[in-house]
Amino acid sequence: MIRPVLSLERLSFEKEGQVSYRYGKDPQEVERLDYLEFIARVTSHIPDKGQVTVRYYGLYANVHRGKARKAAVSPLTLRMSEEERKPVPSNGWAA
Repeated sequence: MIRPVLSLERLSFEKEGQVSYRYGKDPQEVERLDYLEFIARVTSHIPDKGQVTVRYYGLYANVHRGKARKAAVSPLTLRMSEEERKPVPSNGWAA
């Protein structure tokens, strides 16, 4: 998780089944909710499985890194060799 949805320091539970959340810089700004409504609001911030939550732009983007890599790589040159390479046997699964 990159950033929490809410701060526990601003959260309080009252005896009547109400949840109070202080928001803003003024301590008088309080929102009171039923505990079920509060749970519904908090769980709406949980992303779906596989959903991308962080996006990279600019120099950190995959596209930019791929283009930079292609520009830095020189074209491959093929070398002709007179001698044949001997096949290297692979180790068996028992080895």
